Formats: sequence, structure tokens, C-alpha cells
Amino acid sequence: MSLADKAWKGKRVTDLEELLMDRLADATGRERWAVFLELDDILDRIAADADRRLACQATHPVPNPAASGPVVV
Repeated sequence: MSLADKAWKGKRVTDLEELLMDRLADATGRERWAVFLELDDILDRIAADADRRLACQATHPVPNPAASGPVVV
């Protein structure tokens, strides 16, 4: 989940990517380099549109409920 969140924001985190590559290679029996090539391509495609997504997200701020007092149900 952490890697997906970072990629969505256009950030690449080598440690997380390597951990996922190792897990995928172990789980699938594929060579680590082959997993890297595919994962790298996927993460690049996700990250490529990050600026547009973040700009859109910034136009819709999430209200801070703590700033408006207690929530009454």
C-alpha cells in the first residue's frame, strides 16, 4: 500500500520497490530482473500522471474536522 501511495504521488522509493520485487520474484518463481522490468514500467506509467492528479486533488481540500469542533451525531 505504501508503494502504491508513493507511486500515485509520483515518488519512487527504491527500498520499497526492491522489497516488492523480491516478494514477487519469490511468489512467482520469476527472475528478479524480469520482475523489475515489469514493475518499473508499471510504476513509471502511474507516476507519469501524478502532477495532474495532485493538482486536481489540491483543488478539493479535505476539511479538518478538528478545526471545526466536536462532531455531534
